[in-house]
Amino acid sequence: MSMSSIEEEDNNENAFRILIATDNHIGYLETDPVRGQDSFITFEEILKIAKVQEVDFILLGGDLFHANRPTRACLHRTMRLLRNYCFGERESKVWIASDQSENFGDMAQANYLDENLNISMPVFSIHGNHDDPSGAGNLCALNLLSVAGMVNYFGNSTSIQDVTINPILMKKGGSKLALYGLGNIREERLHRQWRSGKVKFTRPEDDGTPDSWRNCFNMFVFHQNRSRHGPTNHIPAEFLDEFIDLVVWGHEHECRIYPEQYENFSITQPGSSVATSLSQGEAEPKHVGILTIERGNYNLEKIRLKTIRPFQFTTVVLNQVQSIRTNDKDSVRTYLEGVVESLIEKAKNEWDEQQEQDSGIEPCLEMPIPLIRIRVDYTDAYETFNPLRFGQRFIKRVANPNDMLKFQKPKSSRVVNMTATELLNDLSTSIPERLDRLRVEDLLHELLTKDLNILPESQLEETVMMAVEKTDKTNINRFLENILTRTRDSITQPEDVQDLTLEFIKRKANEAKQSLTANNPHDFDESVQPILTQRGMTTRVDVNNNNNNNNSEEERIPTTTTTPTARSSRARGRGRGGRGRGRGNGKRTPSPSLEPSPISSQRRRVLPK
Repeated sequence: MSMSSIEEEDNNENAFRILIATDNHIGYLETDPVRGQDSFITFEEILKIAKVQEVDFILLGGDLFHANRPTRACLHRTMRLLRNYCFGERESKVWIASDQSENFGDMAQANYLDENLNISMPVFSIHGNHDDPSGAGNLCALNLLSVAGMVNYFGNSTSIQDVTINPILMKKGGSKLALYGLGNIREERLHRQWRSGKVKFTRPEDDGTPDSWRNCFNMFVFHQNRSRHGPTNHIPAEFLDEFIDLVVWGHEHECRIYPEQYENFSITQPGSSVATSLSQGEAEPKHVGILTIERGNYNLEKIRLKTIRPFQFTTVVLNQVQSIRTNDKDSVRTYLEGVVESLIEKAKNEWDEQQEQDSGIEPCLEMPIPLIRIRVDYTDAYETFNPLRFGQRFIKRVANPNDMLKFQKPKSSRVVNMTATELLNDLSTSIPERLDRLRVEDLLHELLTKDLNILPESQLEETVMMAVEKTDKTNINRFLENILTRTRDSITQPEDVQDLTLEFIKRKANEAKQSLTANNPHDFDESVQPILTQRGMTTRVDVNNNNNNNNSEEERIPTTTTTPTARSSRARGRGRGGRGRGRGNGKRTPSPSLEPSPISSQRRRVLPK
């Protein structure tokens, strides 16, 4: 079936309809009197679009929340929105054949298959780098939503040493979907594990029939750097397995939602639904996608969001403006005021265009005051002025009057080669410029990766970064207590007390540190090689049809057999049938087993034209 025929058929019983979105950042600037409601308003619009479009489920690609520990007000409002739009009597036609205890952890089954819940529109989500598990119990906000039955949280790898990605095997009519997910893992570590072949995808076994799960549509959603920020601070597309058909890439905020075709698969990058930085990529129009999958074909329809606060970004190079004179601060200020006025007018025009988009949602009548960002290149000794004082004129007309202007000069090779501390002490540039160019991780790497006697440098750096990014005040204390306890236990007291010198303790502590590093090389060794083309290894899952003697009113989920493994369990998902309001006890299914195998042969993909 071609892509056009999928578009033409309405209410197709064999086609998945999925709303895809990433990086909602709910709670961003929630205490700001102007921008505090933006993330909530847009998230509600996304839920409205999903309801109007009657999608089978919503797929979120990480960073649902902006803060690692959302406030109670943020959690309350999010849960209220999910309850209002995702609970109801509408019956889902999507059934899960895989072992749900493997997919959803301690929840053991998807919420819409739970006979105790009425879910009309399921939400499936992985975690991102903002809302990832941390602290005692290694939990995150998505765990709370999951245990409350509001979100199906998947893609949380239980091991960072050997990352195994198990698919959620879904079926609707004659279409089958293998949904793979991987929540955010620290970039350098995941890059190293992927390059070492320790990121594995499990795949269904091929039973030789045309309807085999091996021939299903394979989709992978994950949340990592796509743009190169260093030799190992991103995941190259070449790392991804060739059997994947479509990748939903989270974390990157620029909206590039139309699938970009690579050699063996396509990548869609929905981008964020709220601007969390004043960068050029955030100023691009923001969309969500309605993904339709029927057997091997898929189609992606992009829908522009109407409630997004207008954001205008531009760059002004002062030495290219003839009306501005060097050392004339007033002429620079006057020119930039005119630029702001023109951007405000442009924002109004784009807002009207944005409201004309047909998404099934009523247009917003009143435009919120826009975001404005002007990058000012003041090369050739042009005088600057206080951006805060400049912004006072545009209060109540611009949402960010205090940081509309960013004065900067092109980066020189000298600045690029500077260390973090050298950049901080560089008096040739202004303090805001230095702070803009300085990365916290570079400063930590320079200051903490010294030759310490007791603490392992790389793990100390990672612990401090986690404490800063996740606002976990107990993280450093736990790390220090753990290392000191292990070091103290490894030092034996000498026979002669006089030998218990400071040098003896330093030597023994260093030996203990080296022993820890040798026993945990993946946690401590940060040395890396150049990028190699290394794809994740693939294992296979046996999902074959088999007769089952359990009785039920209607068979909803296809039965499976289990090959011999060290551990076997039964899926606890239930189909819907004859109970009261559309639910009942469906037939239980034995869980698919995981069986290591060589890298599998590839099948033909159907990619967009």
